[in-house]
Amino acid sequence: MKIIRKIEAALGYVENVLLVVFLTITVAMAFLQVILREFWSTGIIWADVFLRHLVLWIGFLGAALAAKESRHFSINIITKRLPPMLQRIVQVFLHVAAAVVCYFLYDAGMSFISDEIKYNNEPLFTLFGKSIMPYYMEIVIPVGFALIGLHFLFRAVEVAVTGPQSAEVV
Repeated sequence: MKIIRKIEAALGYVENVLLVVFLTITVAMAFLQVILREFWSTGIIWADVFLRHLVLWIGFLGAALAAKESRHFSINIITKRLPPMLQRIVQVFLHVAAAVVCYFLYDAGMSFISDEIKYNNEPLFTLFGKSIMPYYMEIVIPVGFALIGLHFLFRAVEVAVTGPQSAEVV
C-alpha cells in the first residue's frame, strides 16, 4: 500500500506541475494575443490553435487530479446508507468499473492517434521551422484516460485494503 501511495503522490506531483505550467502558458499567451491584436493589429499565427490544444491538456490533467483526490463527479446517496462492508464492496466495484471505462476510452484514444498518424500529414503549425503535427498535442487523450483510470485503480486498492472511511465514495 505504501508503494502505491508513493507512486500516486509522485504522479500527482507531476500532474500538478504540468497543470500549473500549462495554465501559466495559457494565460500569458492569451494575454499576449489580446495585446498584440488590440495595439498592433497582429498576433502569433499559431497561438490560437496551440491554446485550444493546451486547454485539452489542462482538462485532462485536471480530471486526473480530481480522480486522484476523489473529487470527481459522483452520486453517493445510496452508498452512504449501506453497511460498511457492503459500502466497501460497492466502492471497489465502482472504482474498478470506472477504471475499465477509462481503459476503453484510452483504447479509443489510441485508435484516434493511430488514425491521425496514418491519415493526417498536415501540421497544426510550424514553430521555429519545426512542423508540429496534430497528434503531438492530441496524445493527451489516451494518456489522460490512462492517468484517470490508474487513479481509479489506486482508489479501488485503497478502499479494498483500508476500507471506505479512508477513501471517498464514487
